Amino acid sequence: MTDVEKQADAIVHAVVAVELLHWHGKLGGTLENAFRKCVYEPVLPRLKRLADRKLSGEDYRMDASGRKLSRPSRVHDSTLEKQFTLGNVFTGEALLEMNRAHEADWFSWAQYKSRQELVIAETENAEDPAAKDLVSFSQGHLSWDDGKELRTVLERAVGHNDATQNIWILPVFVDHDRSAHAERQAMLVFLEDAPIDTRDEGVRKGVKGQIRIYASHTPCISCLSSMCQFTRCFEGAGVKVTFDTWRETRRWIGYKGPHVIKNDEDE
Repeated sequence: MTDVEKQADAIVHAVVAVELLHWHGKLGGTLENAFRKCVYEPVLPRLKRLADRKLSGEDYRMDASGRKLSRPSRVHDSTLEKQFTLGNVFTGEALLEMNRAHEADWFSWAQYKSRQELVIAETENAEDPAAKDLVSFSQGHLSWDDGKELRTVLERAVGHNDATQNIWILPVFVDHDRSAHAERQAMLVFLEDAPIDTRDEGVRKGVKGQIRIYASHTPCISCLSSMCQFTRCFEGAGVKVTFDTWRETRRWIGYKGPHVIKNDEDE
């Protein structure tokens, strides 16, 4: 393994350790502080940068009119590309830090509707989920500044998809292509209903809106980045995110019971 691969592998093990300790109510002390210092704190400013069109404008080398001279297909950021996720604890903390976290009375309804889709699709409650099997639930609305309603999305379940792409919301490549992940697709599908400015390729000025997203699994670093990028595409919008861990979601789906380990008396 190269030094970069070793570092990435170490982060994977650190994420697993943090999540296990948190599950058992033992997270704290040296490991938590080390993870915060070595992983979370370097990532946070990179995420905040992606939330602002001006701060991240250098990625596109825009001219005075706002026309993009560079058209990247993904986010090129060596810091973000080092880890596939921050884990459920620090993903939640990052969303809270960026004013994107949401704990509201719609959470239970989003859980129910998402799990319903997973059951209909006969998704297996495997130990680790496949991204193509996951679903995100979203609600949102669009309106003009004068209050005239453009579009209201009462509820929508979105899975691994291929929605209309937007230059402002790009995936992060970590180990494999993550562009079709459900959380990112939920935002892109929402933007299909919005009026797009052909010049800057973002949502037109004078439009405001709000979207809230529930993920049935902890968002990966690419989806978390996309949640940050949403506001540079739609500057007049707010976005709120909440999520479950897969450990919790898998308890409510699938038709197979838990694996039973036989003891000597059963043989």
